[in-house]
Amino acid sequence: MKLDGWVFVPITISICWASQYDNGGDKNSLSSVGTSENTTMRLEAIEGTPNYRLIKMEKSTQWFPEREIKLDSCVRRAQCETLNKTTCLGAKLPYNTTSVQLTFYDSQYQIQNQLELYRELINVPKCWAVVQPLLCATFMPNCEHILGQDMVYLPSYEMCKITMEPCAILYNTSYFPYFLKCNATLFPPKCENVAREMKFNTTGKCLPPLIHTDKAPHFYEGISGCGLPCRDPLYTEDEHQQIHRLVAWGAGVCLALNLMTVATFLIDWRSANKYPALVIFYINVCFAVASMGWLVQFGVGSRDDIVCSKDGTRRQGEPSAEENLSCVVVFVLVYYFMIAACVWFVIFTYAWHMSFRALGKIQDRIDKKAAYFHLVAWSLPLILTITTMAFGEVDGNSVTGVCFVGYVNHPMRAALLLAPLSVVLLLGGYFLLRGVFSLIAVRVSSKDVISPRAANKIRQTITRCSLTAALVAVFICVTFACHIYEFRNAESWKEAFKKNIICRLEGLKEGGRECAGGARPSVSVLQLRLLCCFAAGALMASWTWTPAAAA
Repeated sequence: MKLDGWVFVPITISICWASQYDNGGDKNSLSSVGTSENTTMRLEAIEGTPNYRLIKMEKSTQWFPEREIKLDSCVRRAQCETLNKTTCLGAKLPYNTTSVQLTFYDSQYQIQNQLELYRELINVPKCWAVVQPLLCATFMPNCEHILGQDMVYLPSYEMCKITMEPCAILYNTSYFPYFLKCNATLFPPKCENVAREMKFNTTGKCLPPLIHTDKAPHFYEGISGCGLPCRDPLYTEDEHQQIHRLVAWGAGVCLALNLMTVATFLIDWRSANKYPALVIFYINVCFAVASMGWLVQFGVGSRDDIVCSKDGTRRQGEPSAEENLSCVVVFVLVYYFMIAACVWFVIFTYAWHMSFRALGKIQDRIDKKAAYFHLVAWSLPLILTITTMAFGEVDGNSVTGVCFVGYVNHPMRAALLLAPLSVVLLLGGYFLLRGVFSLIAVRVSSKDVISPRAANKIRQTITRCSLTAALVAVFICVTFACHIYEFRNAESWKEAFKKNIICRLEGLKEGGRECAGGARPSVSVLQLRLLCCFAAGALMASWTWTPAAAA
């Protein structure tokens, strides 16, 4: 009897408390109360919605009846019906009745068909892992007879919110209907739901050409768990092969010409070891090493080792502790020595200008500056190279087959590549023009004094320097134009690719549709940019193509 009394007293208190609210209490906060031997239930209306908060008070032990556990669920009036299928997306449902009234579908058959279409979210792995409980809680929710009326359990706002970021690529498209958009009416906050405890198969896959990756920096925008493959999908396989052949021929010819020039200097080093001619030697050495960096990719398996990460995505943000140094080594060979060649070119134009500036001991004055020339020519590229690696701006590119600065971060490429090229164009052009004007002045002022042979030599030198200045200006300007073309259109290419991915994901849900490829980069522009690079190396090698050198 004492035990019965202990049970009876709380129930009596609960009923009396409920009666107070029913007879003049806050009607919005409490609508009805029910009791059982160990549980007290009550419904509290959620203001501004047709929903209720179902509060269950369970006694923790029979020894401490005053200690209670509060379990809140959120429900709404609905019509319950027996489940036709007791599994949802492959997971066993822990209840037998449901309601179709949380969606705009009229039957469980329609809902089952729709859920099968949503299986295509498996192509968005991180989304698939978190969206399954939400889909089951919305399309096949638990429905029970509570306090004399049918009530369907609602998914919580937290269940919906957790899907927003992983499913971002499709969230604002027609793929997700309005009732899955995390509105407060359907998704009250802080509600328990049994679907959260269900065990689902969370293994997803990636829609080609995307591939699986666990590296967050490599995630494709809006599709966590998937990244772009190492092989650039914006270029076709045939275009990849075209660029690879161009690099092989361009870098190969450039290397051969540069090595011939270096050999020419070494053969007659005693007489060739003078400024400004000696600067041509260093320029060709730099172009030769840079060409070797371009050609490293043609070793067996070398290209993938250079530009691809271990998980098959493209290398980004190198150097990194997880990958080998092949990408960084190729970057140093190409970038450092190309910048060094540019600095040596400016030094060449300066020394050449000084050699024609006046008569006297000009050669001695230039030779005394040799140490400064080396300090500037080797330290400035080193500073830029270290800066690039310190900021982690070394990226791989499957099309060119090398790692270079700013393939991903275009502002960094502009700062660390185009800005130095601008300085080269301005300073080199200035000194070359000054040198040409000095030669013209010498020719005009002494045309009655110098021999025809000397006059002809001056004319050839003027022509050669003018042609070099013009070609260098053309190469740099074309390079600028190609980079600017890429910078201006990169966002549209990226957006077109993203729309194609979204279209294909929606097409899978809708039974297939034709998806346009959209805008892509021009392979001709890339070919032109690479040709300018290799042509500059060949131009510097041509300075030894003289009758004297041949002799």
